[in-house]
Amino acid sequence: MAVKSVKEKDQKHRIGLILALIQLILTVVFVGFICVLNLLATSYVAIIGVVLALIWLIVLLTQFTNKMHIGGKVVSILMCVVLGFGAYYMVHANSMIEGITSADYKIDKMVVMVMKNDPAETLNDAASYKFGIQSVNEREKTDKAISEIESKLDVTLDTVEFDDLNSQIQALYDGKVQAIIINEGMKGLIEDHFDTFSDDTKSLEDIEIKTQVEKARDLDVTKDTFNVYISGIDVYGDISTNSRSDVNIIATVNPQTRQVLLTTTPRDYYVVFPNVTGGSKDKLTHAGIYGVDCSMSTLEELYGGIDIDYYVRVNFSGVEKIIDAIGGITVHSDYAFTTHLAPYYSFQKGDNEMDGKEALAFARDRKSVPGGERQRGKNQQQVIKGMIKKVCSPAILTNYTKIMKAVSGCIQTNLSDEQLKALVKDQTESGADWNIVSLSADGKNAREYCYSYQGKSLYVMEPDYDTIEYIEKVMQKVYDGEILTEEDEKGMPATQED
Repeated sequence: MAVKSVKEKDQKHRIGLILALIQLILTVVFVGFICVLNLLATSYVAIIGVVLALIWLIVLLTQFTNKMHIGGKVVSILMCVVLGFGAYYMVHANSMIEGITSADYKIDKMVVMVMKNDPAETLNDAASYKFGIQSVNEREKTDKAISEIESKLDVTLDTVEFDDLNSQIQALYDGKVQAIIINEGMKGLIEDHFDTFSDDTKSLEDIEIKTQVEKARDLDVTKDTFNVYISGIDVYGDISTNSRSDVNIIATVNPQTRQVLLTTTPRDYYVVFPNVTGGSKDKLTHAGIYGVDCSMSTLEELYGGIDIDYYVRVNFSGVEKIIDAIGGITVHSDYAFTTHLAPYYSFQKGDNEMDGKEALAFARDRKSVPGGERQRGKNQQQVIKGMIKKVCSPAILTNYTKIMKAVSGCIQTNLSDEQLKALVKDQTESGADWNIVSLSADGKNAREYCYSYQGKSLYVMEPDYDTIEYIEKVMQKVYDGEILTEEDEKGMPATQED
C-alpha cells in the first residue's frame, strides 16, 4: 500500500509539474506578444512580467506540498486558459492593425450598368450593346475597363462618347445606349439628380482598377509635427470604395506640445483638383471620387502648399462602430436641436453623451441647425474631439481588442502599423491631455458648373481666402511649438455674404 501511495503521490506531482511547465511556456509567449504588439510602456510590461512570474512560482511551489497542490493545479489551468486566449487576441489585434495601415493603393470600381428591366443578366449578354462612356472625365480608367471587358469577351465594344455625366445617364434612360460604364464612386453624385437611379438600374460587372498612391513620409510621429487628412466618405460598407468625401478635416498634430489643430474645409468648396481637372473647378467633396490622393493634393494647394503627410479614411459604418467600441463619447453642441430625419435624435445645448448612431446623426445633420453646412462642419469637429479625448483615456487599452474589431474594414490609413502603435504607446506612457483647437474655412454661396457634373450648375461655396490665410498662420503656430488658445479659435475673420 505504501508503494502505491508513493506512486500516486509522484503521479500527482508529475501532473502538477507538467501544468506548471505549460503555464511557463504560455507566460513567455504572452509576454513576448505584448512586446511584439508594442503598445504598453516598458514599465507596464515589466510589472506584468513580474506578476505572471510570481504566479507561476507560487503554482510551482504548491506542487511540492500535500495540501495545496490541488489548488495550485486549478490556478495553473485557469492561468493557461487566460494566457492562451490573451495571446490569441493579441495576435488577432496585431493582424487587424496591419489590415488598416500602410494603405499604399487606391481602388476604383468601374461598373457596367443597364436598366433594371433589361434582359441581360451577365456581361456576356450585353456584349453587342452600345456602351455609353464619358469622353474626358475618368477616361483613363474607362479605357482600362473597356480593355479588360474586350479581352474577357473577345469582342470590340461599340461605344458612344458623352461630354458629361448627366448626358451619359440620360442616354441610358432614353435608350440611346443600352449600357454605361461609370466609376462606382459617381453613384452618389448621380442620385443627387436622378433620385431613383439605384432602383432603376442594375450592375452586370465590376472591374477593379488598382493604382498605387505616393508612399507616406516616414516621420517619428511621437516627436515630429505632422498633418493628417481625415476623410469621411458617404457610404456604408467597404472602405476600399472611392466615394465623395463629405468630411474633410486636416489634423495638425504636434506630439511634443500635445497640440491638435482641426481644420474643416466645407465639402462644397469650389476648387481645382491638381492633375485631374485641368484647371477647371469642382466641389471638394467630388475629389474623393478620384481617390484620397486627389483630395490631399487639393487641400495641400489650397492651404499654401502645406504637406499632408498621412490620411485616415472612415466610412459611416466605421464612425458608429468605433464610438460604440470605446463606450460612447461626450460631444459639445452649440445649439439645442432635433435631427430632421428619423429616428429624430434630440441634443441639448452643451455636453451630450452619445453612442455611435447618435454621434453620426449629430455630425451629418445640416438642416436642423443654424448655419447649415458651416455648423455641420463644426459639429463634425466636436465628434472628432470627443473621439480623440476618449481614445486618449484608459479606454484605448481596456477596449483595445473591441476597438480593433470595430475598425476592421471601416478605416483605412497610410500610417504604418509601427507608427500607429508608437502613438498609442506614447499616450500610455505619458497619459497627458491634448489641447484641441478647431477652425473652419468659410466662403460665399454660389452656383457654378463643376468638372465632375457639367450638365447643370450646382450649389458651391466660393472660398474666402482671408479665412484660408488665417488658418495657415495658426497651422504654422502648431509647427512652431506655440500653445493654442481660445483666442486662436475666435480670431477667424468673418465672411460677408453678398
